[in-house]
Amino acid sequence: MTFCERLPAVVARYARKTARLTEALQLIGFALGGKAGARLAVQLGMTVTADTLLRRLRQAALTEQQTPRILGVDDWAFRRGRRYGTILVDLERRRPVDLLPDREAETLAAWLKAHPGIEIISRDRACAYADGAHAGAPNAIQVADRWHLLKNMGDTVQRVLDRKHAVLRQVAKSITAAPVVVDNETACASSESATPLTLPEQAKQQSRARRLARYNDVVMLWQQGVSLRAVARELHLSRTTVKRYVRAESFPEKAGHAPRRSIVDPFGEYLATRWNEGCHNATVLWRELKERGFGGPYNAVCRYLARWWRDNLPLRLQRRKRTTTVTTFKTPSARRTMWLLVGDAAQHQPDEQAFVTKLLAECPEAKTVQSLAQEFAQIIRERKVDAFDEWMTQAVTSGLAEMRGFVTGLQRDLAAVKAALTYEWSNGQVEGQVNRLKLLKRQMYGRANFDLLKQQVLHAI
Repeated sequence: MTFCERLPAVVARYARKTARLTEALQLIGFALGGKAGARLAVQLGMTVTADTLLRRLRQAALTEQQTPRILGVDDWAFRRGRRYGTILVDLERRRPVDLLPDREAETLAAWLKAHPGIEIISRDRACAYADGAHAGAPNAIQVADRWHLLKNMGDTVQRVLDRKHAVLRQVAKSITAAPVVVDNETACASSESATPLTLPEQAKQQSRARRLARYNDVVMLWQQGVSLRAVARELHLSRTTVKRYVRAESFPEKAGHAPRRSIVDPFGEYLATRWNEGCHNATVLWRELKERGFGGPYNAVCRYLARWWRDNLPLRLQRRKRTTTVTTFKTPSARRTMWLLVGDAAQHQPDEQAFVTKLLAECPEAKTVQSLAQEFAQIIRERKVDAFDEWMTQAVTSGLAEMRGFVTGLQRDLAAVKAALTYEWSNGQVEGQVNRLKLLKRQMYGRANFDLLKQQVLHAI
């Protein structure tokens, strides 16, 4: 028999690695996962495989979590649109306390019953979480997340504007954008003979024709008394699309992409001056901009200068005779119009501000929904609980069916909504934990089983 003194602080019984090495490998596994952690460990002189690191993660003991007093609840996606789980966060200690494998009310209720003592539950407005909180912690105060309330209001404004495509197009046509300089000879030639369409333009026209035919079919069936569900089943469309077509007062055209702003824009005046002076070398201009604090790449300057050729700006002004025409303002989508109505007007372009002014003058419903949305946002941000009931009365009597439906939804969850105006808690930091979870999930792509993901999310290095 062999007798020896055991050293548990150095090496565990029957272990092949010292305690210090095992702890180091666990930390590497928690930080990087399996394959990436194995590559780093080898570089540090610790030969180990990815599977060994994952075993170390599964064997690691999680710290016992105290039952939180303030709990945040939100969902996260195993696979977006198909399978979801639930993350529970201690809002006071700012750390996740558990992951649930689904977002069902029964699962949340069972967890809450096993962890009594929770006083406040902050959640989104999903019915499953509301029912689960009622069943598992009936004495807890439920607080609706304020960001979700604002998002629901934005969706309501968008649904109102979805019915106003014709008005949006009419108002946009009356708004003039910045002048565009065109060549006289080119304008004459284009008026005499039509330019043949390119393949992308032909595809765009064909797509519009198909959507218009679907719209006409939906409207025809609806006018014949066919239900929304039957129309969707007959035409193989989603009920959401059918409902949007039925509510629209005219065919909803697709909105074009809004022009992207360039990081070169703050230096546009200087570039225009140098361009008119005859300097057309992108490299020279890029170096001059860097001396003036520009931190962008050379390619950004090239793209900015290329727009001047494409849009017939300074250089061609010096070489050909021109006539100045104006273009109409591009019709924004219902979603973009929603942001123009409820967003900060100081951040909008002059033509966008003119569009909003004209729209409010010609469409009373847009003015009503803007007033209600802005007042609602102020009530939520400043937590004016005393003004909430009066606002709901105004929304119901506004004459907008979408607003009445929104208020009906608020009344079903009235206690949680008013709690959101009373208490400081919301799901802001829970969303931050969901972002961290997404990073860990992608980092462990291919090996992110639920048990491993839970170990990493709940572990704090």
